[in-house]
Amino acid sequence: MNQKYCLELFDENDNLNLYTIRLKDEKLTEFEKFLEKFPDDCEYKEDIDIIIRWIEKITEKGALSRYFKPEGKYGDGVGAIPIETNNIRLYCLRLSDKILILGNGGIKDADTWQESPTLRPFVELLIDTSRFINTRRQKGNIQLNDKTIVGNLNFVR
Repeated sequence: MNQKYCLELFDENDNLNLYTIRLKDEKLTEFEKFLEKFPDDCEYKEDIDIIIRWIEKITEKGALSRYFKPEGKYGDGVGAIPIETNNIRLYCLRLSDKILILGNGGIKDADTWQESPTLRPFVELLIDTSRFINTRRQKGNIQLNDKTIVGNLNFVR
């Protein structure tokens, strides 16, 4: 089954732009789906607050590699925030200090994302996205211009 999706700008800021993924025919983006899992009164409110504070810090300072726990394959830019909690994972794709793609995530229910049937699809989507972007960049079909991704941002996996 082919899964079509696109990248879209989520939030534009002075120091960086946040992008996210929207699967074809889905109302919510992957990041919005993540937030919907954890309403304000949920038991993971403290963890979500930490994630939101990290996103605010990253928005202010830039998507520096030290803010992420590497989660994908070496060099693909896939990571998790926050780096200090063990309960919740939000997976992201860091393209540069000025471009971050927010993915999805959830409750950590295994020692690694590879062992989690819940979290594995979120990380694999970001790994594939990284590979697609890098291939298109090599071919000149996508460029990273400061805080912006320019080019064909529609993908099929």
